[in-house]
Amino acid sequence: MKRYCNFCGEPMLPDAKECKQCGWDVSQNGPPTTDPGDRKARIGVAMGLAVAYGVLWFLVQGTPAPASAEAQKTPRYVPPPELIAEPVSEPATAIGTLPAGVASVSAPSISKSALMNIKVADTKATSIRPRDALQYSFELPETDQKCKLVGSTKGVGGFGRNIEVFLLTDDEYVFWHANPAAIAQSSWETFRGSENRLDYALPGAGIYHFVVSNEMSPTPQTVAVKAQVKCVH
Repeated sequence: MKRYCNFCGEPMLPDAKECKQCGWDVSQNGPPTTDPGDRKARIGVAMGLAVAYGVLWFLVQGTPAPASAEAQKTPRYVPPPELIAEPVSEPATAIGTLPAGVASVSAPSISKSALMNIKVADTKATSIRPRDALQYSFELPETDQKCKLVGSTKGVGGFGRNIEVFLLTDDEYVFWHANPAAIAQSSWETFRGSENRLDYALPGAGIYHFVVSNEMSPTPQTVAVKAQVKCVH
């Protein structure tokens, strides 16, 4: 009959006093039980199961919880604010930044008996970027008075003789604004140079655009501009 060590399960000689493998004293043996080899196998299986359960528990704890999908809120439609036409508050507008509604200047309220006098521009020094222009819009209301745009322009900085000054009706301005580099088709004379006197007879009511252009110059220009509408009976 085979004999096994009760401690490590290795085979032993029948009359051995201790195990050659682990040094177990056979006098310490308890009552005989089952085959030590089977007991060793059961211990190994139990330890393997314990390790497997430990690894499985670690994996379960480390797995992130599934993200809960939140229902997306449908954006509420907010209608855009109504566009309200307002009178131009600046005395001059650069051509490159002029809005599409060029004819939005409100006419002044003047009694029929009084002589109309509309201030268009009054600046001692305004800068015009190269290849750009300034325009001063004004509206002449219905009247039986005879009106003119009078005033002056004077270059105070830069090569002023490249400055062009002209007056356009609203239709002429819209056509020219589409291509500012082209020659403006004005119903009046175009002035050029560092100093100019303005004397434009206005035929009647309507929107007008007084333009100081620096389209011909590659450098910025600084000019003084004075312009007003004066009327007589």
